[in-house]
Amino acid sequence: MKKSLFLCTVFALAVNFASAQQVPPNWDTNPPRDTAGIKYNVGVSLPSATEQEAFKGAWQNVLQNFASSITTRVESLTDISVQEEGYDSDIADAYTVYVETSSFSTQVPLSGVREVARKIETHGGAYTARILGAMNDADYQKALRYIENEEAAFLAYRFFEQKAKGLTRLSGNKPAGYTDFYAWLRDNCVTISFAGTGGQAEYLAQTEIFCKKLYRDTLIFAETIDGNPARIIYDSPKYYDGIVRALQDFGLFKMQKENSALVLTPEGQSSLAAFRAAVADMKDGSKIFVTGIEVIQTENGDVLNSANLVMNQFITTAARQFGLSAVRFNLPAQYTGSTFLDEAAIIAYINANIKTFPARYAVIVSAGTRLSPGVAAYNIPATVTAAARFTLYDMLTGEAVSSPEADTRGFVFSPAGMGEQAVIAESRRALQFLYDPKNKPGLGGIMAEVLGKP
Repeated sequence: MKKSLFLCTVFALAVNFASAQQVPPNWDTNPPRDTAGIKYNVGVSLPSATEQEAFKGAWQNVLQNFASSITTRVESLTDISVQEEGYDSDIADAYTVYVETSSFSTQVPLSGVREVARKIETHGGAYTARILGAMNDADYQKALRYIENEEAAFLAYRFFEQKAKGLTRLSGNKPAGYTDFYAWLRDNCVTISFAGTGGQAEYLAQTEIFCKKLYRDTLIFAETIDGNPARIIYDSPKYYDGIVRALQDFGLFKMQKENSALVLTPEGQSSLAAFRAAVADMKDGSKIFVTGIEVIQTENGDVLNSANLVMNQFITTAARQFGLSAVRFNLPAQYTGSTFLDEAAIIAYINANIKTFPARYAVIVSAGTRLSPGVAAYNIPATVTAAARFTLYDMLTGEAVSSPEADTRGFVFSPAGMGEQAVIAESRRALQFLYDPKNKPGLGGIMAEVLGKP
């Protein structure tokens, strides 16, 4: 409830405050010392025309002083101002303090600030007010965490905008669509920190290795979040589920999740050595193995399993265009010895034999040709059409991503004769055209559907 102040002489007023120490008479020149639960600040107004204006100015000065002590960590601090509101000595709501730096501005909500005592003086018709304010340490720490998190999020954004594809460069003081940087961070980044550990730096160093092995293109930034050293990983919609699943598979940590923030606490006999061993044992995300079938249909309906053209080109392109180490892996004949590729059966086999595979990612290739003999009586020539499809299976996260089927429709191949060797030769030309980077769709373009842009 707002109060009008009608005070004409110098006076002092003290009010009770939980856990507050006895307020000395000269509190305006000798403020009480901070205690474990309470922090104090004195606010002084400029000479004012009315008592009400003086008390309002003194109260805002109290809030500015609290905000100033809270924002000492902010680099290049240039200005602190309090939202203009009517003064109320009994206010329990949060005040908004605007913090301006040379790089960005933000708002810091201050709550729990209470008036403990007040004085007013008059000189030459002008009023000067002094207010002793107190703030619960819990509210103080809450505001401190807010500004620390906001600064950390701002620095993270500036780091990621230089390196991440698609992240909009800042055109103002806030990310597009957000009221502050920390809100953007919570929606777009995974943060990992550790509780109950004696070697946070070592755990966080292993976290970086873990993330890079998990996703080779992750962008990681080191900062302090909620008062704890943390690693910030950009693009949580892309990486969050995989990170959580991999950490759960380790079975080393109790995981506290809030939005995309993960706080890990070692459980049972787990230790830094166990974490290091688990990370070292991870299959590297920069490696893939290639398997599948390539079939050529001949005139008499026979099918030849080629298996030496598309997959070989895939391995070469993976290294040259995508920086991946790719190797061939031959599955048992029951999975690749026919014209039909059962991806579900192959994935089930991989899951049952994970430790035997040389890489984390399996690329399952289904490629082949279809022969149309044509109709000589109607001058319809024989044609060969090539087609293929890739599926990338992540044995760590269980995700499978498939490319659309690409083929040579619209480009007709006409064998000179219908002999088997002629059909095979023409079929190879069809496959080479389909996957020659000089043509469309081109092997690199099709691979990008499952491997991402190089």
